[in-house]
Amino acid sequence: MVIAKKTLSLSEGWKYRESNGTVLHDWQDAQSLPTSVHLDLLANHAIPDPFQAKNEELVKWIATRTWIYEKHFTIFPQEPTNKSRKLVLVFEGLDTYTTVKLDGKAILETDNMFLSHRVDITEHLVNTKAVDAMHTLQITFHNAEQKAAEKMEKHSEYSWFSFHFGNKRLAVRKAQYHFVRGSAMDPVLILGKMIDDIQGWDWGPILIDCGPWKPIYLETYEARVADLSIRTQLDLDHQQAVLRVSVEVEGKASFARIDVEIDGTRVESRIITLDSQKTTTAIRIRNPKLWWPWTLGDQNLYTVRTTLLSHENCSAKDELDSLEKKFGIRKIDLVRQPLQGQEGASFFFRVNGVPIFAAGSCWVPIDSFTSRATPEKYHSWIKLAKDTNQVMIRIWGGGIYEHDAFFDACDELGILVWHDFMFACGIYPAYPSFEESVISEVRQNVSRLRHHPSIAVWCGNNEDYAIAHLAQIHAGKAEYDPTEMDPERIRESGFPARLFYEIRLPEICKELIPDIPYWPGSPFGGSFCNDTTVGDIHQWHVWHLDKFPYQDYPKLSGRMITEFGLQSAPHWKTVKQYFPADQPFCLDKKQDCATDEYMVWHNKGKDGPENIANYAKNNIPFDGQSLRGYIYCSQLVQAEGLSTAFRGWRRLWQGPGREYCAGALVWQLNDCWPVTSWSIADHELRPKLAYWTVKRENQPITAGIARVLNNDSLTLETWACNMTMQQLCVIYEIQAWHVKTGQRIWAQKVFSPTTLDPNRSTELGKVECSFKLGEEKQFEWNNLMFSIHLSSASDSSVITRYVNFHEPLKEVPFSSQEEHIKAQLVEQETGPVIELTASVPMKGVYLDFEGEDKVDWDDNGVDLVPGETIKLGFTGLSDGKDRKLRIYWLGETGWQSKIIGF
Repeated sequence: MVIAKKTLSLSEGWKYRESNGTVLHDWQDAQSLPTSVHLDLLANHAIPDPFQAKNEELVKWIATRTWIYEKHFTIFPQEPTNKSRKLVLVFEGLDTYTTVKLDGKAILETDNMFLSHRVDITEHLVNTKAVDAMHTLQITFHNAEQKAAEKMEKHSEYSWFSFHFGNKRLAVRKAQYHFVRGSAMDPVLILGKMIDDIQGWDWGPILIDCGPWKPIYLETYEARVADLSIRTQLDLDHQQAVLRVSVEVEGKASFARIDVEIDGTRVESRIITLDSQKTTTAIRIRNPKLWWPWTLGDQNLYTVRTTLLSHENCSAKDELDSLEKKFGIRKIDLVRQPLQGQEGASFFFRVNGVPIFAAGSCWVPIDSFTSRATPEKYHSWIKLAKDTNQVMIRIWGGGIYEHDAFFDACDELGILVWHDFMFACGIYPAYPSFEESVISEVRQNVSRLRHHPSIAVWCGNNEDYAIAHLAQIHAGKAEYDPTEMDPERIRESGFPARLFYEIRLPEICKELIPDIPYWPGSPFGGSFCNDTTVGDIHQWHVWHLDKFPYQDYPKLSGRMITEFGLQSAPHWKTVKQYFPADQPFCLDKKQDCATDEYMVWHNKGKDGPENIANYAKNNIPFDGQSLRGYIYCSQLVQAEGLSTAFRGWRRLWQGPGREYCAGALVWQLNDCWPVTSWSIADHELRPKLAYWTVKRENQPITAGIARVLNNDSLTLETWACNMTMQQLCVIYEIQAWHVKTGQRIWAQKVFSPTTLDPNRSTELGKVECSFKLGEEKQFEWNNLMFSIHLSSASDSSVITRYVNFHEPLKEVPFSSQEEHIKAQLVEQETGPVIELTASVPMKGVYLDFEGEDKVDWDDNGVDLVPGETIKLGFTGLSDGKDRKLRIYWLGETGWQSKIIGF
């Protein structure tokens, strides 16, 4: 008799307690798996919310204890005896050091959060003769820091160096962001500075969690699909693709049926003979529907399903097991070739033969407690990235190998993924047992994720080469020969983890995913890891390091910038969440936001408050004495900085052979808790002003103006970016406006059609300015705003526009008078919009419905030109009266606002 595989979920009915507890010694009900000890304690009201106030301090004791989870269960009803039938306990993820016992007998020891485990318990049940009896599964979660200290002592020959004194994390294969980091500054940022404080990462709290963070279940089977891999090979003309489908089987099965479908239509079905544990078959697909990033085409997803059969012509009741995966047919290359007119080499991604400018952001885990992430929240975050015209997300190496739901969302929405392996900011060891664990972790996770078409590159680490460079310069450590490739000599060098980044990981990737690029680190390239002419760079000369003005971003370029950014406070509704409930919260109360204990606590950057104030004071009239002003000002400066970067770097994407900058990934997209950070949307998915500037600057078609001042003369450099695949013919007009009076001083319209070639920027030309007031007095340039409107040559419809003010903005005489700006609510067929008009040029006009929490805007934080009507669509406004719209803008003496009732 054939019995198909069965799965018994073990998610419910768990209890937990502290081992030898002084705080929680009685068994408590745990939540359904996946869960963690912090979340269970929170659900049982045993601890305050770690995200509120300074409660992070009040829950530190949790990480110092040992915790036990326990569940009682029965197996399956007694079935006919079958000697080949197995019973296996599956642990998809245990965080991190555990001892697992079944009926009092140890069956598993773990030390790697990123590994899943399968434990065959068939013999155990045969020996106990208790297949149908009640069984006890107990998991002890040991103190990770204590275990790390033991590892470090045992392997004292290694430096355990991170430029941060919280180096225990280097010994633990666990999400690094849970741990003490040792400094509030990024290692790439600390040239010449030794930091002697110990903190969490500069955007996250120290919450060293543990628990069953992924599902646990029981499988019983005669045979199962152990792995299903799909390798796609696409012909140059895209007319044909070959799928190499590999089926790995555990147990006895003679045949497998392979079905390939797309959009509910079967394109192939065949039965293959299983001659060995792993069998591969080639399937030819004619006229394949390709998977594209959303900017280039559709996200066509095929499904391959393999079904194990007991014999060749069996019916459904004789099927042993089945497994299906979605995949996309596409080809991805990382192109590194000589450039025209510049040193070094290109560094850009090409998808299905089409080069792309990879605009996007960096990703940190969406919650300090990894098991709290949901598919719905992943989808919301990836959609947020797409809504801001991003095409790539970089998974940072200090987090986790993300859940399948993350990649499913990227596949469906057409977002490419740069995936770091889980190493960040340290000199990791490479002793044999550590190496073995890392290799298992990498093999498992690459195998798990390799069918996702969104993954564009696997990268060895985050900033470990930078740490090695800094260690040599400032600590006399991490000495190594970068040309040495003998594994044992690398292991014995001052940078032993090169064994992983340059030998073991590329070997595994070549075996498992030979068609996907591998890159040793981020940043990496050239004789120096942050070489601006080769590879990728992290650009932190703005904000950290030299603290250059953000106006310098365009000249601080590289072949691809995989980190850059500025901090800002989150939305005021998110700020309100982390103030204590018993403390009055007032947006307009006079207080020093840079020293307020809760604002400071929820900014983990050591120099964060100081940098926010300095960058704001250098650029705008800064208000740090009210929360409302502090939030608006910090967000405006962040937005201006990011828009300057994207605008300047996209200009350098100049076509074949001139891909001088091929992408920019802002640090960072998201947050793991409510905090002032570099994110463009806060922990509650509430957009900051930067959200909309990133969206505008990465539209398919944009225009730009750069001022070049030489003594008393002003030159305007103008350009346009056409990131579509179609050639465009445009006309354009440049205008000059007096900021104080709103008078249009000058206009130049170019009626002769200009061709914008596809997928590149095009220089429109230079304009020499010589405006005069009357006959004698020349305008001060800070009094002038310039705008450029790009229109279709065929019908003169406006395609895009850009507004350029003098910088720094604090030198511009903006109007502070509220009568200069008007807003009205208009109902249109497509939904409600706010129509904005202004009689003078206005900067950073931001709209916020107070008392509303579900309003989503199409655009916001806009600049206004006299005579134009800007329509800002929105959804989610509740029904009712007394709806209050607050309008913010930048005035000459500071931020301004007024309220309009609707």
